[in-house]
Order: sequence, then structure tokens, then C-alpha cells
Amino acid sequence: MSYEIERATPCRVVVTATIGPEEVRSEREHVLGDWLRGARIDGFRKGKAPRALVERRFANEIRDDLEEHLTRRTWDQVRTDEKLRPASPLGIKESGWLDSGEYKFKGEFDVYPTVTLPPLDGFRAPAFDLEPGEDELAGAIEQLRERQAAWEPVADEPAAEGMLVEAEVDGAFPDGDGEAFHEDRSLFQLGRSEVYPEIEAAVTGKAVGDTVTTERTAGGEGGEEHPAKRVTYKVRIKSLRRKRLPEVDEAFATSIGITGGVEALRERVRERLQASRTERRRDVWREALVTHLADGHTLDLPEGVVRDDTRKELVEFAQALAQRGIDPDQAKVDWEKLEGEMRGRVEQRLRAEVLLDALAESLGIAVSAAEVDHEVEHQAQRLGVPFAELRGNLAKGGGLERVGALLRRERAVDEALEKCAGAGA
Repeated sequence: MSYEIERATPCRVVVTATIGPEEVRSEREHVLGDWLRGARIDGFRKGKAPRALVERRFANEIRDDLEEHLTRRTWDQVRTDEKLRPASPLGIKESGWLDSGEYKFKGEFDVYPTVTLPPLDGFRAPAFDLEPGEDELAGAIEQLRERQAAWEPVADEPAAEGMLVEAEVDGAFPDGDGEAFHEDRSLFQLGRSEVYPEIEAAVTGKAVGDTVTTERTAGGEGGEEHPAKRVTYKVRIKSLRRKRLPEVDEAFATSIGITGGVEALRERVRERLQASRTERRRDVWREALVTHLADGHTLDLPEGVVRDDTRKELVEFAQALAQRGIDPDQAKVDWEKLEGEMRGRVEQRLRAEVLLDALAESLGIAVSAAEVDHEVEHQAQRLGVPFAELRGNLAKGGGLERVGALLRRERAVDEALEKCAGAGA
């Protein structure tokens, strides 16, 4: 077997291969053997039909299988010999048999770029302070107070910003171009844009038991297909509540499961912030490491992978809109701009993966099947699904390989950071 390869682009390989008669004959015997063992022909038991009859009856199928076997073997050898990382299947452009008995084909496929990494000893992890400041500590405690806040009834005061309003709402379309509606219990907090601004403005300054009316124009952005409609609202305020934040004292600390008073509460919050900052530090160091590995170069990427991943991100975004009850076709989204932004993120992620894969290869890092299963088991526990179910679903779509690749990259990051001077500071 002989072949030639050429680079149509940095990430697009064209291979032209010729398989000689002897190799063809040898491979044909393997293919024919499979057909002889499995062929079913009337009058003969399975696997007992004469060779000549099987060859005549299934000539076209045997030839197709032989071509597939020859192509696959050749592509495997090309990938191994040339040390290529395919990013797409081999697409056959031309193929045929020569009078000499040789089989020849021409195909194309995308590959990930070959990377030459700079020395790791030139990398220094950037400084990152793990100790939270007083403002950050106070902000975290304030968030805890917000979670433990109580809503107290307001009887003799008008509705104001921050209050929780419980209201009965009736809506109508005075021009007859919509269906009236009623909501017995609508809850919204003033100042949070949880209802239309016209309703907020009408309610503000009113008291419990008051009824207000207001109007707004809906639609009109979609031209003739979605004309503007007037909507009127009658809102009766049923109750008002004001948020009361607990005092930061021993009772508050105890209420969230911390003994030892305010100082113990502050220490626990500080430890949590430190843990969060430790995770963030690793992210910062990881990004810095990827930048160092790129060494100022912009890697070429296989266009097919970038295009497919970008399309997948767009589809997932549209599905998320639909799940929220928003028609993607009617959503106010600049899809062209969004596609450009998503493509940029996809390219950034893929370049990081290529560099970290090269790093893992240079460090000799491997991930076993048992380690992949261990990670899948953790994911199953987090998601609350059976391990076997999640593993089976991942196996169907190549998910186990992706989990293994992710583990390998992150292990490479950890090992590289440990090797670099200053990374453990």
C-alpha cells in the first residue's frame, strides 16, 4: 500500500492511496471468509454453501465490504504513520479499481493542528490573594441575611420601593383584539421590574384595599403580523409586606447552624470565601497556562468542528428560549451577532483543548476506564440518576471519551502547575 497526503488547509488533509493486488487478495480472503461463515442460501445450512456460489450470489456486497475494509485499514495506517488527530470522518471523493487489480481512492478529512509547546519552566502563575477583604466578607454576610429575611405585613403605609405587593389583576383589550384575563393572586416586589412599569407606577403610593387602573401598548414590533394592542389593567392591592432583615447576632448565627456567635459566623463565611477564591485561582492559573502554551500564536482550527459546535450552541440557546415559553422566531435576538459571539467562545474553548491535549501528551498522562467510571458515578450522584443509566447514555454518543479527555486535560493542568515555580504559592 502506498499513499500521498497534502494539506488543502492547515486542518484539512487530502489522502490519495493505492492498495496493491497482493494486499487486495489477502483482504478479500478475510472478507470472503466472513461471508462464507454467515451466508444463508436456500438448500444449504448456514455457513455450508459452496464458495463459488457465495461469491456469485453476493458479488456486489463482497466488493462493497472489501472496499470499506481496504479504506479503513489504509486510513488507520495513515493516521498512525503521520501522527494525525482526525476531527472528522474520512470523506471519500473518488474511488475505483485499476486493471492491474489495485484499488485506489482519494479522500479528505479534518484534523486538529499539530502543536509545539514552549518549555513549562518559563511559566509563572500570576499572584492571587486568597484572603477576602472586609467588603467581600460583609457582602457575603449580607447575602445570608437576605436569605433569612422575613416579610412583615404593612397596614398603614403606602406601597413603596422594596415592598412585596399581593394584588388581584384584571386585564382587558378595549379594542376587542384580545381575550380578557384575571389573576386572583399576583405577587411582585416594587423596584425589581417584576411587572410592567405602568403597573408599578400605578401601584406605588397606594394603600391596601385601593384599586388602580392603568394602560399599556403591547406588541407592535413585528409589523403587520404582530400589530400593537392596547391592554388595560385593573389592580386591587390585597396586601403589602416589607422585608425585615435579621440582626447579625448569636441568634442569627444559630439559626443557620453555626455555634459560637458572630465571630464563629464570620470565620465560617471567611473559610467559604477562601474556598471559592481557591477555585477561582485555579481558573485564573489555568487560563494563564493556556496563554503561555499558545506562546503568542493563534492556532488554526478544523472549520467543520467549529461550525458544528457553534450550531449546537445556537440550537441549545433556542431550546432554552422555547422552554421559557418564548418563541425563538419572535424573540428579540440578533441571531447573526449571537452566532459570532458563540463562534468566538467555541474557538477559544477548542484552542484551549488542543493545547491541553498536547500538554497531557507531553507529560505522559493517561486516564483509565475505571477513573472515567468513577467520575461518571460522581456526576450521577449530583444529578440524582442511576449510574448505569447515565453511563449507558454517555456511551451511546461518545460521552465517555469526552469525560476521559476532560479528566486528562485537567490532570495535565494540575501536574503542570505543580511543576512550575511559584504555582504552589
